[in-house]
Amino acid sequence: MRWAILALAALWSSVPPAAAASYRASGPIERRYAAEGPWGTTTTVSTGACDRENNVCDIWYPTRLGSNPLTGMTSGFRHPVVVFANGTAEQVPAQKNAYFLRHLASWGFIVIRSRDGSTGQGDTVIDATNHLLDLSRNPSSVFYGKVDAGKIGLAGHSQGAATAARLFSRNSLLFKTYVPIATPLRAVCVVADCTIDLGALPKVTSGSIFYVGGDLDVVSSLPTNVGYYLPTANGVDKVMGMIALGGHTEIEGSPDCASGGVPASCNLGVYPLLGYPTAWFMWKLQGVEDGPAAFAEDGELATNAPGWLGVLSNVRRRP
Repeated sequence: MRWAILALAALWSSVPPAAAASYRASGPIERRYAAEGPWGTTTTVSTGACDRENNVCDIWYPTRLGSNPLTGMTSGFRHPVVVFANGTAEQVPAQKNAYFLRHLASWGFIVIRSRDGSTGQGDTVIDATNHLLDLSRNPSSVFYGKVDAGKIGLAGHSQGAATAARLFSRNSLLFKTYVPIATPLRAVCVVADCTIDLGALPKVTSGSIFYVGGDLDVVSSLPTNVGYYLPTANGVDKVMGMIALGGHTEIEGSPDCASGGVPASCNLGVYPLLGYPTAWFMWKLQGVEDGPAAFAEDGELATNAPGWLGVLSNVRRRP
């Protein structure tokens, strides 16, 4: 796995440093979901291993489980789930990507990820999902009766994004929607055992997917993302968007980029990833009605988001 990391570092180091940039949510839908959600949040760690590789799981969740401030429910709400697949790492610290994942929890999702830094085939991702589902059936767990097992989404970054796309291509029945962020080019995935079967993408019959890349990300460039978007079946909702001036590790911002990072790897921080990925999950897992207005081929992302480039979509506005 070190070879995969070295390959990424070599690609990044070939990119000249970008000037510090800023990002501001533009359209009303993006602004809504880029803001903090109405749920307070709590973070916990599994008491033991949650996957077959003996990793623990980090869980971010709404503190008042069962309530839904958006609908006025004070009890009885079952929360949808977002599972997260990490990028390549020897070790995944608890705080990695935490700003982004806690943001999702503030919008009513229970968010879980194993600390596995080699998610390739998706086994540990599925293990983490099943760990949460087991907790939801355990009367002694805070999650007992609070999880909507029929509304689970999968997000991932870098190698984890490829893992998400692989599971999507296999018509996984566990996950209803996918947001792969910075999906790497196939040459990198050969090394990291996360290669996506392009021949399987046209055969997908279930789920939906929102591919996210970065304009300055040589690992997940515009041609790379187009190469995944175009063969994806038109029978499911699919969208692709590139963050203008976005590098490979924007998702690791807390919320800003850490100083001393690889040039052009993190240029904007996590800000561009707060709005539209959250809006996607709100549409697909909580049923909010502004999804088509945001993601249709003539929607806000395509026409009123100057911080995004190269948007492609087969989503149609509702009559």
